[in-house]
Amino acid sequence: MEHLPVLIVAISLLASFTILISGIFSRRAGYYISIATIIIQLIFSAILLNYILKNGLIRYWLGGWRPPWGIEYVVDELGVYMLSIVLVFSLLATIYARRVVEKEIEESKWPYFYTLWQLMISGLVGVSVTGDLFNLFVFLEIASLAGYALIAMAGRKAFVASYNYLILGTVGISFYLLGTAFLYAETGTLNMLDARILLSLVYENRVVQASFVFYFIGLAIKMALFPFHTWQPDAYEHSPSAVTVLISTAMAKINAYALIRVVFSVFTVSFLERFVQVWTLIAWIAALAVILGSVFAIMQRSLKRMLAYSSISHVGYIVLGMTFLHTKWGLSAAVVHLLNHSIMKATLFMVACGFIYKFGFREIDDLAGIGRKMPFSAAAFTIAAISMIGIPPTVGFVTKLYIILASIETGQIAYIFVMVASSLLSLVYFWRVIETMYMKGDHHHEQEREELPAEMLLPAIFLSFLTIAFGLFWLSGAGMPMLDTIAKTLGVVP
Repeated sequence: MEHLPVLIVAISLLASFTILISGIFSRRAGYYISIATIIIQLIFSAILLNYILKNGLIRYWLGGWRPPWGIEYVVDELGVYMLSIVLVFSLLATIYARRVVEKEIEESKWPYFYTLWQLMISGLVGVSVTGDLFNLFVFLEIASLAGYALIAMAGRKAFVASYNYLILGTVGISFYLLGTAFLYAETGTLNMLDARILLSLVYENRVVQASFVFYFIGLAIKMALFPFHTWQPDAYEHSPSAVTVLISTAMAKINAYALIRVVFSVFTVSFLERFVQVWTLIAWIAALAVILGSVFAIMQRSLKRMLAYSSISHVGYIVLGMTFLHTKWGLSAAVVHLLNHSIMKATLFMVACGFIYKFGFREIDDLAGIGRKMPFSAAAFTIAAISMIGIPPTVGFVTKLYIILASIETGQIAYIFVMVASSLLSLVYFWRVIETMYMKGDHHHEQEREELPAEMLLPAIFLSFLTIAFGLFWLSGAGMPMLDTIAKTLGVVP
């Protein structure tokens, strides 16, 4: 049991090298090795989840070296929750990948694709379980570098998008590294728990305050928080379909998780209370991201680009939820949205990329009548879109509800209007797509009338079902014990 945190990372790294070697003998082997590896990791994560819910967190000292001298892996409720999100969406994206990879990527590159794919998953898993700030940097870079290469595989436009992502991603991770260097200069430790204790003595130190700013800006760039979002629309629009699904879910959320972890596990609420004005400014930046992301989405003609801008809006939800101190509802909104948005956005991108796979349709206007040609795909998209708008009892409604409850409890009523405005703006751009799919003329009478392949359709249908199932789960209060524990662990509530 105690070795599972490191095994769950090591098996993924081992698989990436196995895929590269197996590619000499079979170019299709990488797909099956990836599926098998992620299933094993999911079994490990289920064992970890069961143990943590019964016994509390697990600590593992790499090489037997005690922290702060050695690297520590720590898996608590929030960590295993994020780990589960990463692995579930990695599995669904991998299942989805086979057909689109065969169509979009040259056969000679398949082994390299799945090698990079597994390396990216390794980095994402590592971020979920590490308790060391520098180790978190290493895993973020492993995931990011693999992501840049994967995006570039789709052709010239994708190469340019990948290059832009590389430049801004490097700037972001450099800010993170500067924050780590400043923090280490004042505390002499990279262990998160040790840093948390030592920082409590030097909150007023200018170097510590600069460290926080560097961390926040660095991770804000990585997670595409407005106004640091400029790399994301091109990266999402031009990347290979399977890569779009994975980076818009697991990759995007791991950066948000890293921000939550650094802000609350290292700097703590006590630090934030001393700089309420700065935290309030961040809250309004997040609120602006919620609104402007939707406004930009309305202006798009490309379906994938529209979905990319809607993701920028929903990053604002996560950061806005984080800014509510001394109420469980704000942090709960941020935590549940790590899952909720992944469910919705994976469904939407799976279907949107399916339209490209089937007919080559990228523009919204191209989708006229496609709801009658691909009824199951269009239905899955519609359910996820309804959830993005925030209609109960979907997961999208839950996040908005939690932020509204946090606004009421803290007396910050303005954010209620932000949620209402966001829903109305989302209605505008999603209704345009739904109307085009179902109510406009059939422009595709010469196209073959059939659905997506099962490997592409079933994950989307499954996730569309989860938009309602998890909505009911959160609304029933079944997840509240876990959310309460996370809020207490991170010090948001006593």
